[in-house]
Amino acid sequence: MHRFLGSLSLRSKMVVAIAALILVLGLGGTIHARLTLSGISNDELDQRALALARDLEGRSGEFLLTNDIFGLHRRIGELVAANSDVRYVVVLDPRGSVRASTFASTLPEGLRQANSVATGSPYSLATLRTDEGTVRDVAYPIDSGRAGVIRIGLTKAPVQSQVDQLTFNLVGLTGAALLAGLVVSYFLATVLTRPLSRLAEAARAVGRGESPVQDELYGHPEIGQVALAFDAMTRQLREKEAERSQLLARVLTAQEEERKRISRELHDEAGQALTSLLMGLTRIEQSGAGAETKIQAAELRAVTTEALDLMRGMARDLRPSTLDDLGLVAALGRYVADYGPRHHLETDFQAASMDGVRLRPGVEIVLYRIAQEALTNVSRHAGAHSVNVLLERRDGHAILVVEDDGGGFDTKRVEAGSPGAKLGLLGMEERAALVGGTLTVESRPGAGTAVFVEVPVGMTGDERNANSDS
Repeated sequence: MHRFLGSLSLRSKMVVAIAALILVLGLGGTIHARLTLSGISNDELDQRALALARDLEGRSGEFLLTNDIFGLHRRIGELVAANSDVRYVVVLDPRGSVRASTFASTLPEGLRQANSVATGSPYSLATLRTDEGTVRDVAYPIDSGRAGVIRIGLTKAPVQSQVDQLTFNLVGLTGAALLAGLVVSYFLATVLTRPLSRLAEAARAVGRGESPVQDELYGHPEIGQVALAFDAMTRQLREKEAERSQLLARVLTAQEEERKRISRELHDEAGQALTSLLMGLTRIEQSGAGAETKIQAAELRAVTTEALDLMRGMARDLRPSTLDDLGLVAALGRYVADYGPRHHLETDFQAASMDGVRLRPGVEIVLYRIAQEALTNVSRHAGAHSVNVLLERRDGHAILVVEDDGGGFDTKRVEAGSPGAKLGLLGMEERAALVGGTLTVESRPGAGTAVFVEVPVGMTGDERNANSDS
């Protein structure tokens, strides 16, 4: 029950609470009224039965003393005719013999013993269950029991019918009140929760990066304070996000500058040193030195050559000079071409509508790093046999697609997992967001993975010049 109520919306909870209150009050009032009315009706029935018995006892004694059985029958008939709820009247003598009765023949079985007046008691009341329903039976002594006993039975059907009718009316009134309460409570709940719904929509809009306007909520007595606090919090979050983005941009810029510096130092200084060493070893190998010295020089030259190639690869990974000199297409094409043999994968790189086009340096660096990270993930996690890279410029956007035929993964599970499990995706998303772009990952187990990046780039300088000339 608690879980069910917890799954309901605030509006539904308010409607259910008001409906439950109406039902409890209505049904509780109905039960209380029924019990109270039944008690009052039973008391009144007992008083009527005693009054009828006293009236009949006042005259039956004279009839019994004069042995006027006909007069006694006449009086009993008048009593039955005047009171429709009287089911029977029986007059017994002190020995228990029937002197007069409304029954055509003998008394029903068990009626004589069903109620009797105890010694010293003024009367006796009992409830009998008969074929015609419940009967309230009164036993009233005649002349203190010396002349006999009067038995009168009154049916409870009319009284019970009145109680049932009142109960039905109260239940109907409760149903009408419940229906009206549901309508009113739904309307009130809608009015009360509409500002909360707008506030929730505003929160979702903030999550999407939008700037919702909540002026209509400020005039609300209670929600207005929440809306003001929410807007203040939103402004603070935007400021913090802007500061975080600026800081991240500075960090990445500084990182790229450091990569560029280290790459140049490796390529220029360390590269020149290894090249000089390689040339010296070559001269030693070609000199007139001994055979053993030549063998050692050849081995050292091979190690030096391998170290030089490794160092140049590291320099390219840190910051390829091709990216700065020739642009993204050339740098990415060379990286993909080197990537395949190094990781034993079939690779394909295609560039569409990118002939002679240079993007902004920041955009080129971001797209290159995202492609680099995506390809690193393919070699580490995908278990793929081939990977395709597409770079396209379309409708003022640069689009990068990295697609593999590997094992894929459940994107929802990764998004809901620990931060460490989605750190690479978050890094790529952050880089794309820094230049106003978006990153989308499509994957499912056994169906490979595709990374889509779309970054607005606008027109190049050549296109602007062409438009102005025309």
